[in-house]
Amino acid sequence: MRAIIVDDETNCIEMLSLLLIRYCPHVAIIGEYEKPNIAVSKIKEMKPDLVFLDVDMPKLTGFDVLDACKDIPLQVIFTTAHNQYALKAIKYSAIDYLLKPIDKEELITAVHKAHKKIQDKTLPQYQAEQIGILLDYVKPIKPSKEKIALPTSEGIMFINIKDIVFCESDGNYTKIHTQQGKISTYTKPLKDIEEMLPDSAFYRVHHSYLINLRQVVEYIRIDGGDVKMSNGKVIPIARPKKQEVLDALNNL
Repeated sequence: MRAIIVDDETNCIEMLSLLLIRYCPHVAIIGEYEKPNIAVSKIKEMKPDLVFLDVDMPKLTGFDVLDACKDIPLQVIFTTAHNQYALKAIKYSAIDYLLKPIDKEELITAVHKAHKKIQDKTLPQYQAEQIGILLDYVKPIKPSKEKIALPTSEGIMFINIKDIVFCESDGNYTKIHTQQGKISTYTKPLKDIEEMLPDSAFYRVHHSYLINLRQVVEYIRIDGGDVKMSNGKVIPIARPKKQEVLDALNNL
């Protein structure tokens, strides 16, 4: 697997390179670039299988680099310091990322996932959709984000956010219920998807449920209260959250 590293900090490139040599020997590093504009031309020229791409760089961000190379079939692993906006954008698109300082176990897992995706014949189709969602988030053409990409046990699910009725915790997984009656299992816990969805439309009413406030059709005054959703499901509200939920519904 041929890889390129793009990061404006020399020490970050050196550290990642050492980790790859030691723990991912099947990854051949064919280029290391500190200047993103040079990296773009080299990615187009060399067509690597995998790019480790820093998010925060001068002149061109990692998102700009990816936009410039979006037609090249490759896997991307973003590397970033903790930046909530950047992470939310990346999670929206289900593109993999590593937080700095990079943990070796997380690196091994990310590289393994990238290798499996590279072997998947549907990579270009998935990649185009994922990059489109990411770029819509960071450079919105429309006033709101419309789609989200979610990894499932079968692959990646692309779903319209407005179609999500509610999300239900299932241990380390999340069941996503949509308007169309479809139930899909997302391979991450509920708290992860809560971070990805817009606060203005979604609310964690219970430790097991995250609801789309726009899909609520009725508030039922029982104990802490329940909400009836557009698909007929009645969901309990944790007693301490009753007033917050009512306020959120009134502010829609």
